[in-house]
Amino acid sequence: MIYNEIHQLRSAGFSNSAIAKKLKISRNRVINYGNMTPDDFCKFVLSLQNRSKKLDPYHEEIVSWLKEHPDLTGAQIFDWLERRRY
Repeated sequence: MIYNEIHQLRSAGFSNSAIAKKLKISRNRVINYGNMTPDDFCKFVLSLQNRSKKLDPYHEEIVSWLKEHPDLTGAQIFDWLERRRY
């Protein structure tokens, strides 16, 4: 788990930048996770599961587009959604 790896590398003396490069994540994420207690991190993970997403209202439509056009890119989906708004 990233959280544990960050804390292990910090205790081994690695800098935030070195940890970020080693784990291939942003330095800001290293700082944020490094400042969290295990309880804070658990609450954070739970909040991610319960949070609604911007695209939730379009989920079924996007899935149907992807089934019909499997090579569809994110940019094309964005364009189609933008056209629907007007």
